Amino acid sequence: MIDTARYFRMNASIWPKLLLAGAIAYPIGVWAQAGTSHIISQKNRSYAPGQITINKGDTLKIVNDDIFLHHTYIDSGGMSYDSGGMEQGEIRNITFDEAGNYLIKCDIHPKMKLDVTVQ
Repeated sequence: MIDTARYFRMNASIWPKLLLAGAIAYPIGVWAQAGTSHIISQKNRSYAPGQITINKGDTLKIVNDDIFLHHTYIDSGGMSYDSGGMEQGEIRNITFDEAGNYLIKCDIHPKMKLDVTVQ
């Protein structure tokens, strides 16, 4: 027969270690799955950079560094996005969950284009 009191005393010291290991491993796993953020500037009626290659799950952080109003939108590659008007200093985040090629434009300045390739 097993001496349960002795068994739990011997194994009790492992539980705090397992909990600590889980508390450390879980955020690392979540962090490893999280995408990367890439900053895209809107200024002088252009996106900088004008083209970018990213991975699935990555996010573009579109920043209006201009004194002019901008309006970012996507209507390509099976994805639709509309930022609405963006005043100076405003930021919009766009996360890309599917691989493909996307064209980002500004509704106010038609020559503004950003080519996005998602791997």
